Amino acid sequence: MASTRNIDKIIPDLEGNLERDLNTFVRAVIADLSTKENSPVDTGFFASSWTAGTQRPRPDEARESVAPWSNIKPRRRGDQSNPQAVIEPRFIDSIPNFKPFSKVFIGNRSQYAARALASPNSQVPQYVQGKLRPLINAIFTDKPKLGIAAFGAGVRGKSDNVRFKGGGIGSFSDPSSVFVDYETP
Repeated sequence: MASTRNIDKIIPDLEGNLERDLNTFVRAVIADLSTKENSPVDTGFFASSWTAGTQRPRPDEARESVAPWSNIKPRRRGDQSNPQAVIEPRFIDSIPNFKPFSKVFIGNRSQYAARALASPNSQVPQYVQGKLRPLINAIFTDKPKLGIAAFGAGVRGKSDNVRFKGGGIGSFSDPSSVFVDYETP
């Protein structure tokens, strides 16, 4: 049997769900960008340097100063077939928990981020334009269902989201009242 929750807790519940979904979304985007399919890969440093924060990430880290990428010789052939390449998201565990309605910046910390993004092997623009919307729709799935009861004639009209029922449940089962069942699309 489903348990009911007090209406007083709806705002904290919705904010908690939004916070959870936002943080899941940010980590999913970073995980997606940290792949050979979306980021150009020669040594794997660029693909491993995606991060998020409340301020813009600065491209301030040199590949030569971070192990194991400092030991990988770049091939610079543009074919993404360096067998030594290592893709390990470096910042995924240090990403803070973001609060709803805060600005979140996702960026890359490698010094050559601008060149890598302009590479013909970069699929980042295609990812942003084509794959973010389905990811948002998949993660942010909480759509509240709200039942409203109105005594008397109630509200009548045409809407795809609103169904009018003559009657209801419990104290709303009076045939002279109208029960409006509203579900977000």
